[in-house]
Amino acid sequence: MKVFVLGAGVAGLAFASFAEGLDLTVIDSNDFAGRKLLATGNGRCNFTNKNFSYAYYQSSDPDFFKKALDGFTNEDLIDYFHQLGIATTSLPSGRCYPLTMSAKSVRDVLYLKARENAKFIFNEKIIDIDLDKGLLIGQNNKYKYDILVLAGGGITLKNSGSDGSIYKILEKFHPISKISYGITNYKTQEKLSKKAKGCKVSGKLSLYIDGRLRKDSTDDIIFQAYGLTGTAVFDLSNEISLALMAGKKPEVRVDFLPSYGQEELGTKIKTLAGRYPQRLIGQILLGLVNERLIGDILKKARIDESLFAKDLSERDMDMLVKILKQMTFHIRDIYDRQNAQVSLGGFSTKYIDKQTMASKIYKNLYFCGEIMDVSGSCGGYNIQWAFSSAKAASDTIRSMNVQNK
Repeated sequence: MKVFVLGAGVAGLAFASFAEGLDLTVIDSNDFAGRKLLATGNGRCNFTNKNFSYAYYQSSDPDFFKKALDGFTNEDLIDYFHQLGIATTSLPSGRCYPLTMSAKSVRDVLYLKARENAKFIFNEKIIDIDLDKGLLIGQNNKYKYDILVLAGGGITLKNSGSDGSIYKILEKFHPISKISYGITNYKTQEKLSKKAKGCKVSGKLSLYIDGRLRKDSTDDIIFQAYGLTGTAVFDLSNEISLALMAGKKPEVRVDFLPSYGQEELGTKIKTLAGRYPQRLIGQILLGLVNERLIGDILKKARIDESLFAKDLSERDMDMLVKILKQMTFHIRDIYDRQNAQVSLGGFSTKYIDKQTMASKIYKNLYFCGEIMDVSGSCGGYNIQWAFSSAKAASDTIRSMNVQNK
């Protein structure tokens, strides 16, 4: 029984590492394995998260991913890395990394294990697939298969090989849900001054869609000329992109001082203003927020920068506190599609078996990872999905192989 895997990224490597005892070949258009994996977690490979929850996953079928994630959990993945010889560590946020803090070490060890189970063919671009005949047509050769596993990623980081070509090849044969880009940055209607460009703060970012609070994240927020980026933005990114794709109106509200309640912050500023009445209002704020943002904050609050602290009115105080706790940015579009970290959408999970990852339409066709309509939030959830879905598919195919012997 000849099994072929399309894609030597994280899902393909995960499948091959699990798939002992198979006649297995992995094909990739790149000249080496795990190219996209090397870029994950800023090169450190955030591979899972201890703070697991289904809420960190999105799919058109909200129950689809549960079986596979339950079958191979975050703790299972940590244990598996240890079995492979990859020591791990974690941050207070729950994000898990290799102890080396190097994605390359993960790629190298995973590839070593995969090579024990599979033959790899690199620099081979698949240009067509005959699902009825079980035939892969590459630029260099044709390959006959008994079972095909699609693990080629989605449409993100095209330079890594995830160019979406597999969707074009199979879109007439296997339904594909609408695709967009997640874990990326955004253009906003509101723009800050040049002085604020590149300024990073640690704050709370709350996402509202059509006026309703959906989710929040407390982490780094970076202000750019086009709009917003940073870890907090990435945490909310998938929901933002899905809202944009659905024609909804997402907005985010920045709380610069999440450790202060609104009333507490007002008292704090009043106390400082009373203690230093001859200082400019901007000088009063120097110890509370980044100096590069003070001019924009005062402008948003409609307070003259030349105003002395002693002249701050009740209206000024209320507006200042409101902006510090809830500066609003209306999201208009995705800014950086080319470097987005995950695809939203893909092969429709309606036509894939949630327990085996097998196609419900074509016999002997399986799916792993990002190529399906399942996406995880920032924080290691997508690599976890790649491993969990690969484990479900490999267990099923290995069982079939044993029965056929």
